[in-house]
Amino acid sequence: MELVVDGKTIDLGPSKQRGIIAAMLAEPERPISTEALVDRVWDDPPDTVRHSVYTYMTRLRRILRTATAYSEETAAIGRTVGGYRLDVDPNRIDLFEFRRLLNRSRAMDANHPDRADLLASALASWRGEPLAGLDSDWALRFRESLRQLRHEALVEWADASLRLGQLKVVAAELRKALLESPLADDLHQRLLTAYYLDNRGAEALSHYDRMRRRFAAELGVDPGPRLRELHELLLGRQESNTTVVMPISPRHAAPTLPANTFRGRTTEIACIQRTLAEPSAPAVLITGGPGIGKSALADHLTNLLRDRFPDGVLHVDLGGTTTPAASSDVLEQLLHQLEITHIPTDLAARRARYLDALSERRMLVVLDDAATDTQLTPLLPVGPQSATLVTSRISLGPPNIHRVVLNELSMSESIEVLEAVLGPDRVRAEEWAVSALTRCCSGIPLALRAVAARLTARPHWTIVEQLGRMSDEEQRLNEFTYGPYDIRRSLAATVDRLTPTTAAVYHHLGTVLTPRELFNSVALPTGTDLSALNELLAAHLISVAPSPNTSHLHYTMLEIHRLYAKQLATRALVADPPEAILA
Repeated sequence: MELVVDGKTIDLGPSKQRGIIAAMLAEPERPISTEALVDRVWDDPPDTVRHSVYTYMTRLRRILRTATAYSEETAAIGRTVGGYRLDVDPNRIDLFEFRRLLNRSRAMDANHPDRADLLASALASWRGEPLAGLDSDWALRFRESLRQLRHEALVEWADASLRLGQLKVVAAELRKALLESPLADDLHQRLLTAYYLDNRGAEALSHYDRMRRRFAAELGVDPGPRLRELHELLLGRQESNTTVVMPISPRHAAPTLPANTFRGRTTEIACIQRTLAEPSAPAVLITGGPGIGKSALADHLTNLLRDRFPDGVLHVDLGGTTTPAASSDVLEQLLHQLEITHIPTDLAARRARYLDALSERRMLVVLDDAATDTQLTPLLPVGPQSATLVTSRISLGPPNIHRVVLNELSMSESIEVLEAVLGPDRVRAEEWAVSALTRCCSGIPLALRAVAARLTARPHWTIVEQLGRMSDEEQRLNEFTYGPYDIRRSLAATVDRLTPTTAAVYHHLGTVLTPRELFNSVALPTGTDLSALNELLAAHLISVAPSPNTSHLHYTMLEIHRLYAKQLATRALVADPPEAILA
């Protein structure tokens, strides 16, 4: 964490003080409650934590005021109801500059000659470890998410540079990157490809042998199929004139599981296909809770619908769980993907240009991770022949949209997911343990895939042993984190955006509910109105339970959601229990 003003680095104070400004810089110009600040900076807050926050805020205000007194760029901390807000131009934050350049590169065609330079500029904004010296649970999770984002950018830069023939530059950079990530399958693929195309076969074979031995020693697995294919090329097992297909960077993190493991959602897929087949089809919104598989379903549908939309697919991440993109910026990205060169600056003009470009085309537009109705409305509809597929964690309500809510997978569908990854023989050999394991995963695909990836990396483990590791309720959430599969991070992206009152209700329910218990408004803290329940429903953190008594609604919470709420509640302030916060 550094503040640089006119080339001079300003000391931001001790660790907790830097942690507070880091928590606000993650979402600048957005109010953040005192409770959220405490949760992000302190894992075990003292009774006097509110006084500490007040003291640190006073110091930070003084530092910012003094440091920017004679600068054209200002930064100030403002007070809001129940919290604080950091007023600063996001373009002055290196993290946002990195994301902006990354998004621009992803809006370009894969073969655009400028992509490599844009990605290199994005990577150049990194200076060491993000949030160095901050060790709260939130800082660790945020740091890991940023590392994953940087890893994606590095892979995409390597692909773009390989297409330009910059083989030695790619090899040199990937060798350095693999010192920090020695088990990154996708980086090894690009390095071997660079060696192969540069006629450095001996170095490539030597590298493959070292990599294979390390994979076996640390993961107990052999290299993946793509690495084995490259190895066969290096050994000369295929024709000498074989063309190496350049790896195409995914939009998201490279998966650690096979690509054909999508299972279930038969009813939802049929419903969406019928809707999009209608004349002047409305947009379809896929919504559901954290980790429920919204983006995975959208990607699966994209493949299924390619023949119906022969002019291609447009894909934009709207940043609903990170930094919501402005509608105007989204339209700019879409116009770039449509290869429109002269892009208007006005929102209405951009929308008109976008609709005109789609008027004679049959395209599928995927808007992933929508944040609000306000963000989404200017992007809909898309014309008579094209269609839009939207994903969002929140039940949005723009007009002319068909909603499909993803609930948890059934027991049989959950088992199918595990079979697709682990193989039917391994699953059927321990059927009773598999049934118990899937119940622990609450039918959430992200949790199932995390556990499956963990078991795949450890073929010597039995499913019974994995189940035993999940028997301790306090440790169970740890087992739902493996590589890119992180249920806590997924839940945090939703819970962190709740209003303070609703977050307090969520924490409270985690402490009072038993597993799979039905509850009604009586379970809420005294003085709480139903708006908090409605917000939790909209965020899919609770659901309405079937009940024979239609005069009173009953609700239920998935077990993983309850465990996370309970974990957050244990970190709540001793001096400010949920009842005090809600009073």
